[in-house]
Amino acid sequence: MIVSRFAPSPTGFLHLGNARTAIFSYLFARHHGGKFILRVEDTDRERSTREFEDMLLEDLKWLGLEWDEFYRQSERLDLYREYTQKLMESGHAYPCFCTVEELEREREEAERRGVPYRYSGKCRVLAPQELEEYKRLSKPYTIRFKVPDGRLVVFEDLIKGHIAINVDDFGDFVIVRSDGTPTYNFVVVVDDALMGVSHVIRGEDHIPNTPKQILIYEALGFQIPKFAHLPVILGEDRSKLSKRHGAVSVRNYREEGYLPEALFNYLCLLGWSPSGTEREIFSKEELVSLFRLEDVNSSPAVFSKEKLRWMNGVYIREVVSTERLVEEFIPFLERAGFSANKEYVKRVIEKTRDSFETLSEGVERLKVFFVDRVEFSEEAKAVLENEKSRHVLELFLDKASQTDLNAQKVKDIAKEIQRELGLKAKDVWHVLRASLTGQLEGVGVDVICDVMPRDRLIDRIENVLKYF
Repeated sequence: MIVSRFAPSPTGFLHLGNARTAIFSYLFARHHGGKFILRVEDTDRERSTREFEDMLLEDLKWLGLEWDEFYRQSERLDLYREYTQKLMESGHAYPCFCTVEELEREREEAERRGVPYRYSGKCRVLAPQELEEYKRLSKPYTIRFKVPDGRLVVFEDLIKGHIAINVDDFGDFVIVRSDGTPTYNFVVVVDDALMGVSHVIRGEDHIPNTPKQILIYEALGFQIPKFAHLPVILGEDRSKLSKRHGAVSVRNYREEGYLPEALFNYLCLLGWSPSGTEREIFSKEELVSLFRLEDVNSSPAVFSKEKLRWMNGVYIREVVSTERLVEEFIPFLERAGFSANKEYVKRVIEKTRDSFETLSEGVERLKVFFVDRVEFSEEAKAVLENEKSRHVLELFLDKASQTDLNAQKVKDIAKEIQRELGLKAKDVWHVLRASLTGQLEGVGVDVICDVMPRDRLIDRIENVLKYF
């Protein structure tokens, strides 16, 4: 059975690169009818927090990921102690009593000689009496994995291909810290093995960890999974995606008003594209059906916020239902301090959903529908502060009082005003737009008149006549 997992550390917001890893792992498992596991790796006591874990789970659910099993490493410490003991008893691990100062001197010596640092291994060969004396004195110690000398660890990566790493590059490494907490390379092996993980899909920054983990798999007699290391995501300047490129977390894009389906879709296409089609808009079900690890590119992917924004606009205009868009839009409206009943918001969205690409942009562009009083730009004031504009508005009020208002009626009235006052069309529309929106650009006046209640329209024009 195919089993994949996503194993984040709750030490910060969900980075876009990690979100893509989660998505690829999820798609792979679902494509093969397998199991997808979420495992929170929270053994780093100093940096891990339950607050970050809660946000992590919330963002993954928002993206549309569902997991079949959930684990928290901090609740599995007894299990890790059991397997630590097995490694000690089999001679694959040993206690290391070296102090921080001793290890630092080793590093400095390696630096002086111009060679990469690796632990000297001096605690490998402690005499039994030394070992007993250290334990009697309760001297703090770590537990190191005993790396076989001269070994070349080879594995076939499903994305990167053939990889071979000499163990002499890293030497004996710590698997349990002096405070008793296990380290990443140890617990990830125990967890993946006991959870039956068949495919480990993760970022390529984990490639140096893989030979260490393979050695532990072998020492414990576990079956080694297949590995697939995803290329990094770059910013448009071709450097690794980071905060200096702007928003880099799922939370950032949620707060900016991106739809989960659009972000999910876009992240899928960072380093992967389905063979045989040039389409870019896919449902989650289609992505599950099409996803194959063989189609993942081994080269870095470039993140384009402009492309994501475009895709989000497509989802807003064409993909999600009006009802769904209204549900997503209302919380953004409320956070901006506006309130309106759902039916009114729905009428606004139906007429304007092609005018914005994010929900936060939508609030800014559509606030004219929800404010009690508009704020006038300097350009709008310049249009309204003349006698000609007063004539246009007085005539509009007179004609509007004789009929219901909608887009077509307003167009008819505008033509009549144009004819009666000898004005160009743009002169009439500029006055109407300035008085109703306070701006000279934005949502069309006909759309506003089609949606906004008649009394609010009349009130705005009467206020302009009162104050200008």
